[in-house]
Amino acid sequence: MTNSNVFAFIAMGVITLAGCSRGNGFPPPVPVSGSVSYQGKPVDGASITFLAGDGGGRSASGTTDSQGAFQLTTFSTSDGALPGDYTVTIAKMESKIGGDMDASNPGADYNQMMAAAGSSNLAKLQKAILPEKYADATKSGLKRSVVDGQANEFAFELGD
Repeated sequence: MTNSNVFAFIAMGVITLAGCSRGNGFPPPVPVSGSVSYQGKPVDGASITFLAGDGGGRSASGTTDSQGAFQLTTFSTSDGALPGDYTVTIAKMESKIGGDMDASNPGADYNQMMAAAGSSNLAKLQKAILPEKYADATKSGLKRSVVDGQANEFAFELGD
């Protein structure tokens, strides 16, 4: 291979990598943050998802901290969401199996979880902490628009 061929090969590789670094055809996400509270109290550990509308796009998600605050992620941690309209779901689940399992003697709790996982009944071992309607995109009633160049901070005050 001649020097000019080596240079051309390397240049093509760099261009290809640069083009593929985002390689998804989407515009860059914009920062999105907010808070979730239920009955006036911040919700810790809730999963919040912004589901992209019919026009394609990408969904974004995050998890609330102890103050109920969240930041959304689309491609990389806390990068935000793509501009557009979203249906929002918020869910927090808790295990129905009490206490911590002892790894050296997992006992009935472990067997119960394995049986449920094997039979696609894992949901039976969890209970919703928030009203279940908020976890269902068709029932949540939560809609938000993410707009580039604006502060995209959303407070969700959930009721029963």
